[in-house]
Amino acid sequence: MNRRTRRAMVNRIARELDLAPDATYQEAARRVCELMGRHLGKHVEVRFAPLPDARLTGVSALLANGTYLVICADSPRWYHRLQILLHEFAHLMLGHQPVTMNKSESLRRMAPNLLPHMARYLAGRTIFDDHEERDAEELADELLEAITDHQRAMAGDGLPKHVRRMVASFAHADEVAHDVYI
Repeated sequence: MNRRTRRAMVNRIARELDLAPDATYQEAARRVCELMGRHLGKHVEVRFAPLPDARLTGVSALLANGTYLVICADSPRWYHRLQILLHEFAHLMLGHQPVTMNKSESLRRMAPNLLPHMARYLAGRTIFDDHEERDAEELADELLEAITDHQRAMAGDGLPKHVRRMVASFAHADEVAHDVYI
């Protein structure tokens, strides 16, 4: 995807998110989840859980019951959780196709705290090559930038972007939750 097309997609998604200027990162994550559901035409559940592999920060799975499950690393910062969720959403927006898995145990290894009955419903999970991961990360970065730029009112319009982002991340540092469903 070229830059112009990606920028148009970011602008369209930012409009669809329709976030208030004072929206928290937790609220933004909730809206991303709703938007994922609308684009997929399926119910989307997001779970924040410890993942055993430090390189793995998020995974998406289509369950046999038709629910789309997104598991994100259980970061104490909603800013980081939102970034992971946006990365998973970016895979969807880029048309990356899931690969079918036959054994529920695969998801159990990725997210050992996942309820066993949910793991049994696993119909597939998403795996991608390095090129697709890089594309998803670039799109997620641009989406996060669009969201944080939208929050200028919280950090002050006259400040540089990187300072606004730092101020915004500290403003919501107390937004910590565990095993939260959005």
